[in-house]
Amino acid sequence: MTLLLARIPALRLARSPRAWLPIVAMTLLAIVVALSTRARGTTTGADHVMRGAFAFLVLPVVAYGVVGATLGGSGLRSGIRGVVALGAAPRSAALASVVVAITMAAAACGVLGALVCALAHGSQDPPLVVDMATSLGIGALGGGAYAAYFSVGSAIGRGAMRGVFLALDWIVGGASGAGALIMPRGHVTSLLGGPLCADLSQRTSSLMLVALLLAYGSLAVLLVRRA
Repeated sequence: MTLLLARIPALRLARSPRAWLPIVAMTLLAIVVALSTRARGTTTGADHVMRGAFAFLVLPVVAYGVVGATLGGSGLRSGIRGVVALGAAPRSAALASVVVAITMAAAACGVLGALVCALAHGSQDPPLVVDMATSLGIGALGGGAYAAYFSVGSAIGRGAMRGVFLALDWIVGGASGAGALIMPRGHVTSLLGGPLCADLSQRTSSLMLVALLLAYGSLAVLLVRRA
C-alpha cells in the first residue's frame, strides 16, 4: 500500500515544472561556481566549493525544492488530502510522501555533490575518485537529513513553516550552540572539512545526520497523524 501511495509524490516531482525552478537554479549556480573556481587555478578547488557555496546554499535549497515538489508546493497535510479522502490512512500517506522526499533529495544532492567535486577538483585535493565518492556520500546524507527537516516544517499548519525552517538553519544552524546540534548545516559543513560542529568528531556528526533524518522524518509523520 505504501509503495502505491509513493507514486503520487513521485509523479508530482516529475510533473511540477515550477517546483523544479529552485533545483535547476541551484544546479546551474553550483556548476558555474565550480567551473569559475577551477578556472582561477585554485589548488583545493573542490574543498573550497564544497565547504562554501555547496554546503551553505546549494544543498539546503535543492532539498527544500525537492520537498516542495513532492508535495505539489503545499503542506504535507494538504499534499495527502486527496488520497486520505479515498480511504488511505493519514500515517501511511504521510510516510510515503516523506520517504519519497528523503530518497529523491538524497539522490539529487549526492549526484550534485559528486558533479561539483569533479568540476572544481584541484591538484591538492584528494584523489578524484575518492573525493567524488566522499562528496556523493556526504551530499546524499545531508540532502536526506535536510529533506526530513523540511518535512517537519511542511507538516506544521499549511506548510509555510518550511521556509521558516530554512531561515533558522541559515541563522543558527552553523553556530556552535544547541541549535547546531539539531540542524543539518553544522554537521554537513564539518563532514566537508569545515569547523567541527559543537566540537563533535566528524564520525559523530555523520551519526547525528542519520539520527536527524530518522527523528525529523518520524516527527513529520507523527504531526500529520495527530492532526
